[in-house]
Amino acid sequence: MTGVSVNRLSFTGGKLVHFGRRVFRGYALVMLGVILAVLLLPLIAPNDPYQAQFLYRLKAPSWAYPLGTDALGRCVLSRLIYGAQLTTASALLVVICASALGSLIGAFAGMAGGLIDRLLMRFCEGMSVFPALAICMIIAGILGLGLKAVIIALIAVHWTEYARVVRNAVIVERSKPYVMAAVALGARRRRITRRHIFPNIIGPLLTLAAYSMSWAILSFAGLSFLGLGVEPGTPEWGLMIAESRNYLRDYPRLVLAPGLTIAAFVVSINLLGDLLGDRFRLRQINYLH
Repeated sequence: MTGVSVNRLSFTGGKLVHFGRRVFRGYALVMLGVILAVLLLPLIAPNDPYQAQFLYRLKAPSWAYPLGTDALGRCVLSRLIYGAQLTTASALLVVICASALGSLIGAFAGMAGGLIDRLLMRFCEGMSVFPALAICMIIAGILGLGLKAVIIALIAVHWTEYARVVRNAVIVERSKPYVMAAVALGARRRRITRRHIFPNIIGPLLTLAAYSMSWAILSFAGLSFLGLGVEPGTPEWGLMIAESRNYLRDYPRLVLAPGLTIAAFVVSINLLGDLLGDRFRLRQINYLH
């Protein structure tokens, strides 16, 4: 009876590993498509986003300037397009680094348990007590103005979310029969985590990654709006809002264009994360039954 159960669990675990890899590859392909689209967008930009033309300042939308120009005569549409490239690349880098660091620490804490687990989780809980954006502002202020400082600040704050999610998921999964069967067969802890536990927590990680992407975009825009992000003149959505806020009453399109772009980006990414997470959970239930 025990042999039959172990075989069935091994078969089920193998299918979950295979499906987990398929989901990960599918998500990677989607994100690769987004990256390629963002990289190719500047090719269709109608004008130079950095070129200031004071004779064309605050120009209304036209064929030459589809969304008009800002207070320095720069094309708003071109700056939005180049801002998408900068913001998406920065947010992806934050998500990749934060998820890798947090997942490693969370998996280690969940499998190790004991004092190590308690110390790491108390540190993560201590970080979560303070507002994330406030900590980012402090770190970015210490490191100085620039894109690199913002990225480091966002990674330093956000890895704790992945650590807590992965640690809780590992603790739940390691007490299930398929993990106990793998332990009984003499599998090493690292192999169990990589081949048996990780495929079962891909769903929550993908959803968290989508929320992290949207959080990084909003935080990046917020820090730039407050003057702690990119250098002045850089085509970045938050900085575009900051530069146009004095013209909100007479030229609301200057603020609405980057604001609505940020909202559309964030909503789309969250919907993608929810869709992938739901599909993974449904398919996982079908496999287990």
